[in-house]
Amino acid sequence: MAATERRTKLSAAFNILLWVAALGVLAENIALFRQNRGLREAAAPQIAAGMQLQMLSGLALDGRLQPVSLPAPGSKLLVIAFSPGCPACQANLEGWMKLAGTLEQNGVRVLWMSRDPVDITRDYCLKHGIPLSETLAEPPYKTYAQLGLARVPNTVLVGPGGTVEKVWAGRLDQAGWDAMFAYFGEGQGIAASARRAIVGTGGPGCGSESSGVSTRSCN
Repeated sequence: MAATERRTKLSAAFNILLWVAALGVLAENIALFRQNRGLREAAAPQIAAGMQLQMLSGLALDGRLQPVSLPAPGSKLLVIAFSPGCPACQANLEGWMKLAGTLEQNGVRVLWMSRDPVDITRDYCLKHGIPLSETLAEPPYKTYAQLGLARVPNTVLVGPGGTVEKVWAGRLDQAGWDAMFAYFGEGQGIAASARRAIVGTGGPGCGSESSGVSTRSCN
């Protein structure tokens, strides 16, 4: 009886060791996967002015695939490309919200494009007051590549026919916000208010991706 109990305990201890070893290997593989993906996507092309966008699409927050109409003559579209887990995107959020509110009053459509899944994006939008009806998530590869979603945040102004007119890339510092609001002809009061969002957030550039779901780089 004692020998049987010893064998049972040894077997249990051996199984625990196997599980610990397996978890260690899994963690190492995940770390290597993230590192390799980060290196690949850090070299991904950045969207730039002058590019010609084709049809954009993404998942509406009810899960339906939704195409986006490109601007007609005389109209423009501002695309905010972001990830809920990206620190630089979070640093831009207050300025984005102020700009979006102003542009929408002037008839410019603002589209929020998240590279993360619908459930993560929906929770983030509800928390921060981003309009669900103007948010798409997890876009198919063509849209993902066109908008440079491997490297967020990007603030993209699209002109008639899908021509990219202007891109503000990364976390915006004081000069970046000044330039953006001046581009749209907005008053200094709005620009100053947006700048307050970046006080204490460090310089321009992007922090590391902190989302537990998305492991893609944040630039």
